[in-house]
Amino acid sequence: MKIYPIYHSGFLVELTNHYLLFDLWQRQLPLLDVAKPMFVFVSHAHHDHYDPRIKQLANYYQECHFVVNGIDDPDYLQAQPDKEYNIDDVIIKTIGSTDEGVAYLVEAEGKKIFHAGDLHLWYWDDDTEEEHLTMYQAYRREISKLEGTKIDIAFLVCDNRQDDKDALAGIELFAQLVKPALIIPMHGGFGIDKTKERIAKLDKRINIIYLREHEVYEI
Repeated sequence: MKIYPIYHSGFLVELTNHYLLFDLWQRQLPLLDVAKPMFVFVSHAHHDHYDPRIKQLANYYQECHFVVNGIDDPDYLQAQPDKEYNIDDVIIKTIGSTDEGVAYLVEAEGKKIFHAGDLHLWYWDDDTEEEHLTMYQAYRREISKLEGTKIDIAFLVCDNRQDDKDALAGIELFAQLVKPALIIPMHGGFGIDKTKERIAKLDKRINIIYLREHEVYEI
């Protein structure tokens, strides 16, 4: 499969017979094979995860499916947490978020790809211990739904507004409980990009790579 990192939490995954586009924002999408089905996912309506221009993709791709949360449009499939949707030969499962919207587990062509949206351990410096515990419990409850699932790629939040320890805590817990084959950090569009520096501090047993924009990666 090929992965096109677009910006922030936006990624295009190209499989042999499908395109999977997640949370496009602030960048142009490369226009590829017009005949290959395009599946467009929006985890929630926050401005940094949703660009209304995604609808124009239906004018280019011969087959275009939109799966969204929190966007009022009758042409879109409205995804809710803890549901399963089947579109042709693509299986889409959702879990909840610790912010807004949903996270997606997409199965296509024998591959399972997870995109967290804003599901993350949102720890902040001024949080109380009780707020930290509540957030931890909520995050662990959601990702525990994935335990035992063989995930090939997990796109997970590493937010540069958090301090080093807090920014990595969600990835560390996900790796411990879910054990995806590969983790790709995202949500790094705020402020100076410290992502590559930070992930170098993770346990070396965690298989994680940092993808830069404007490059295509074959996994």
